Amino acid sequence: MRALDVAVVVWVVFWIVIGVLAAVETRSLGTLGDPVVRTADGLQQTADTLSGLGSIPLIGGSLGNAVKQVDATAASARTEVAAARTTIHNLSLIVGIALAVGQAALGLLLYLPLRLPWRREVDDVRRALDADPHDPALGRYLARRAVAGMSFTQARSWGSDPWVQAETGDAWPLAELELQRLGLRR
Repeated sequence: MRALDVAVVVWVVFWIVIGVLAAVETRSLGTLGDPVVRTADGLQQTADTLSGLGSIPLIGGSLGNAVKQVDATAASARTEVAAARTTIHNLSLIVGIALAVGQAALGLLLYLPLRLPWRREVDDVRRALDADPHDPALGRYLARRAVAGMSFTQARSWGSDPWVQAETGDAWPLAELELQRLGLRR
């Protein structure tokens, strides 16, 4: 269970880091609008320069409409870049939160149904040990659980039939294995 605890912590931290990195990288897409803003600044300077020529007879009248169009185009470009940056900022938050919180929550939702019953079992065994650390029924129960969790080779290392030892003999040596697995001591 401790290995599962570590795996869940690693999973949660991994997805939080991925979420933050995704948010930062997505937010950096907002700089794609910088060339458009520079172009809009250039258009604005051009419009300002041309508006000075508006007072020249014959030329000025026809330039007035062109200056207004260039000025409007520059303003429109700045407005659209600002809207795109806001959208990218919001998207970066959504992506970051979805990855970090979504995946971390998924890991916890899968983990908690395994962890909570195990925690209750450990607490129940701890209370039973506190009540009577030499209770033969508790020793047999823990010994049976220990044998059930062993591979065939491990079970044979405890004798020809560790189940019989768990039931009829001194069950506590086997029970100690289960207590160790639960992180408890008598």
